[in-house]
Amino acid sequence: MAKRTSWEEIKARRPLTEEGSAAYEDEARISGFRELVFRLRTEAGISQTELAKRMGTTQSAIARLEGGGTRPTLVTLEKLATAVGAHLAVAVGEKLSDNRSIAKLVREGHAVIRHAS
Repeated sequence: MAKRTSWEEIKARRPLTEEGSAAYEDEARISGFRELVFRLRTEAGISQTELAKRMGTTQSAIARLEGGGTRPTLVTLEKLATAVGAHLAVAVGEKLSDNRSIAKLVREGHAVIRHAS
């Protein structure tokens, strides 16, 4: 039986170009945003339809946000925070190293979503 090649082995054989690295990082950010939208919606205990109503959009637009098919804008993030009763905080700092997810940032105390009191 042939040995299966791991993803790490494949990446080592063919390193990413600068453009490929940038695309990979961009997709990681979109994935993190997709997970954030889903988590905030489910923690609020609301459906995609209800979130869409609160944000002034359609259910299919929320499905695209949760599916990673839409790039988030600041306006979208503001509407999302308001819709789930949270505050949006935006920070600018040093470039993050590769593969740092939103969950890891939250665990390390760099990104916190606070619900309105």
